[in-house]
Amino acid sequence: MKKLNKCVFVLFLITGFMLTSCSSDDSNENTAEESTGDYWPTAVGNQWVLDQNGSESVMKIVSSEKINDDTYFKFDQFAGVGEEVSGGATVSIKKVKGDYYIKLNDIVFNSEGITGKITGYEFILLKDYLEANQTWTGSFSQETSYNIPNFPNIKMTSKYTGTILEKGVTATIKGVSYKDVIKFKIHQESKVEGEGAVSVDTEYWVAKDVGIIRSKTGDSVSELTSYIKK
Repeated sequence: MKKLNKCVFVLFLITGFMLTSCSSDDSNENTAEESTGDYWPTAVGNQWVLDQNGSESVMKIVSSEKINDDTYFKFDQFAGVGEEVSGGATVSIKKVKGDYYIKLNDIVFNSEGITGKITGYEFILLKDYLEANQTWTGSFSQETSYNIPNFPNIKMTSKYTGTILEKGVTATIKGVSYKDVIKFKIHQESKVEGEGAVSVDTEYWVAKDVGIIRSKTGDSVSELTSYIKK
């Protein structure tokens, strides 16, 4: 059981850089206010190349999809690979006024011969109209199933808090100065029944009309080296 639950938590950690089926976000998008700028430009063909601890990582928007009245823009890759667990998920972004949502589809994983699926989720990454020190909160649940006959599904509940740390500042990344930057943090806590809670803090820097320029989770740092905006 501990090995199986550990799989869940490792997958939570490797997908932390970023986030509907059986899961849901209780945030209310009706509270969204007008955007103060475009802090993650969404158009098919937009691309961000990041230096992640010495390794190149590329995020590119490859398609868009209309779901109800919302348009989601899908990235070509947003996968995590850990020492004990490997898994990948399709990740999309949508914007509702000044609210930026990240949506992960179901994750299929393989760990030490155990395969399974974790239901996807959606959460608010950023509210660009908030001022420094203002916050937003939300929660969602995920269910994990395994390829083991008669083994019960495991439910994980997560709560998160976003905080604007700085707004309208200039940040220099890889020798390039970016103006109109918002720095914010996402604190996420997740818990599986019978296990202790696991928490992850990720800081993000996003520049107006550019998008993501830096992120930091623990010792893992990603910094923008180049970008293409259509």
